[in-house]
Amino acid sequence: MADFRHGGTFIGLLRDRGHGRVTIDANGMAVPWYALDDERDVRHTHRAIEAQAKLHRAAGATQIAGLATGLPRWRWGDDLGAFVRRLQRIPLRAGGWKLFAAHQMGTCRMGSDPATSAAGPWGELHDVKGVWIGDASAFPTPSGTNPMITIMALAHRNAEAVAAAATAAATAAAAAAT
Repeated sequence: MADFRHGGTFIGLLRDRGHGRVTIDANGMAVPWYALDDERDVRHTHRAIEAQAKLHRAAGATQIAGLATGLPRWRWGDDLGAFVRRLQRIPLRAGGWKLFAAHQMGTCRMGSDPATSAAGPWGELHDVKGVWIGDASAFPTPSGTNPMITIMALAHRNAEAVAAAATAAATAAAAAAT
């Protein structure tokens, strides 16, 4: 822990093609499931692992560890290529790499076709009128980069649509009352 202030962490943000699902267990709780088994996703994950190890070394790291149980550490002077190959042999699943998502994207995507999207182009759900989304779940695909500015722009854009819909509804209600 004495060296904690000298530590650093990188993550790889992928434009994954794979998919997952959410089921409900016997207690009514959501159970998310995602398999990282798409060939391109696996290749990109391995590329990200290699790039992160090289970036750590280039930044002056004296040791590198992957987020996987029981993995040996790379120490300055060790063969980095051999260490990266060892990292890439770790399964990309439970019991292997400790995988996580930093930004969930595309889980409630926007689009004009209800068969391929959950919400319309302005964020209102196709099946439940009056319910709007304006976060990264509305993205049609993962961005592969930090989405914060895009999320803020999307939320602002969709909020304007919500405000316009509310104004139109209020105007219609006022007209009907007279």
